[in-house]
Amino acid sequence: MHRGLRIALLGLIPAPIAAVQALAPAPLVLVNTSPSEPTGIYVRSRLPPAVGRIIAFRPPPGAYPYVAEAMPERARTSILKAVRAGAGDLVCADERRVLVNDQVWPAAARIDRRGRSLPQWRDCRRLAADEVFVLSTRIPNSFDSRYYGPVHRAEILGVYMPILTSETPS
Repeated sequence: MHRGLRIALLGLIPAPIAAVQALAPAPLVLVNTSPSEPTGIYVRSRLPPAVGRIIAFRPPPGAYPYVAEAMPERARTSILKAVRAGAGDLVCADERRVLVNDQVWPAAARIDRRGRSLPQWRDCRRLAADEVFVLSTRIPNSFDSRYYGPVHRAEILGVYMPILTSETPS
């Protein structure tokens, strides 16, 4: 086989693998190691995304460059966060603060603990029917919608319920 043809054929191999991964269903069980939500084991439910529920989602396009560099495991898997706003809710973010239906949250940090620039979402609008805004109240430096904006339904893998976490009573 000619070297050029072999290289061309090898270049086609990742495409079907990527297609299978993209079409694969969301995992039934997730292990959360991030302190932005209770660490532990979560199971996928059939509930729809809604305020107060925890969702797993693929990194949105605006977050992907940072995630790929700073959190490569999240680029390959998912992010787990609580939904703080949904369809019709007013969300505003500027350099001083984030407002979710008039509730004030800290603004996004400009750099991470390693000195890398963080993405900044700046807007003020009502969320569309296919969007949610995720925000962690557990740690001040949570990488959430303050940085990448609303999460679209197409990026959501599912709603996850904690079954055994750092906050599960003994």
